[in-house]
Amino acid sequence: MDFKLLYASKFIYDVGTTAFNASRINAQAQQSYSLAAAQTAINNNLNYNAHLALNEQQALSLKKYGLDKFELLKKRRREQASHAVQATQRGLVGGTPDEVGGSFASTYNNIARQASLALARKDLNQSIINADFSRRHTNIDLTTISQNNIAFSKISQGADGRASLLAIAGSGLQIGIDKESGTTAKGARAGQTATW
Repeated sequence: MDFKLLYASKFIYDVGTTAFNASRINAQAQQSYSLAAAQTAINNNLNYNAHLALNEQQALSLKKYGLDKFELLKKRRREQASHAVQATQRGLVGGTPDEVGGSFASTYNNIARQASLALARKDLNQSIINADFSRRHTNIDLTTISQNNIAFSKISQGADGRASLLAIAGSGLQIGIDKESGTTAKGARAGQTATW
């Protein structure tokens, strides 16, 4: 029986196995890339929807604070007008502050000062809330970036062509060594092959 054909068959089998494994690894890499791309698209859509919802909340907040400012200014005008009417009824208006005693002007200024303090508190609260919305937008983006990095970190690499060639070459060398040592009997005369 000629063992050279057996060794040649083994080499062809090893080449086929290496090619099959490389093809399988490349298919898995392509599938993992497709899955990562699909997950990234989902993450990006969720990011977009989260920003839309947050923008709606922010718009409502801005509208609310705009109404609050209008209401505070209206309240200040109402209280100043009310004070003016009461002062007129008591005869405190019409002269200079010295003639009136300064109480009308000081009360009128006190109403304006309290309204200004309320507006300042409202503006401070609004700026704090705007900063919070900005942080929340940033957190949404950072979460999406993190999730996309996780999705792409799961991508497997394809087969390395050089590694496959080295595996085939190594298999060929090993089969050549096995052939030389396996077809020649130890101690046989030179030029004669062993019969098994």
